[in-house]
Amino acid sequence: MPAASPGLPERIRRLTDGGARYALDTTASPELVNQALHALRPTGTLGLVARFHGPLTLEPGTLDRGRSVRHICEGDAVPALLIPRLIKLWRAGRFPFEQLIRTYPLSDINEAERDCDAGRAVKPVLLPDRTSR
Repeated sequence: MPAASPGLPERIRRLTDGGARYALDTTASPELVNQALHALRPTGTLGLVARFHGPLTLEPGTLDRGRSVRHICEGDAVPALLIPRLIKLWRAGRFPFEQLIRTYPLSDINEAERDCDAGRAVKPVLLPDRTSR
């Protein structure tokens, strides 16, 4: 599980002039979720995309001042709007999506699932085994 970084929320608030408007958690680490919430500005929103396998306990003060948490599931985006925006960010060097992807042969599907659950892979992509063609 990824480890939280001491002082991270304070650094983010300083660098963003009061806190991030949005944060995205892909780890399902309660410690990192709490840090992300503390890094938000008032009325900021934290999106959760990872699967939680246990309880998520929020620290006091994480949801004050209008902050919110939203679980994001596959269909929350409008592809016709999102994809061109992501391409524009990628072309500008601001969205290195290749860092989110980790490929696995189809025969390693169980490893891909374990890595995803443990936070070692954000987006595991299964590829057909060469022997199965």
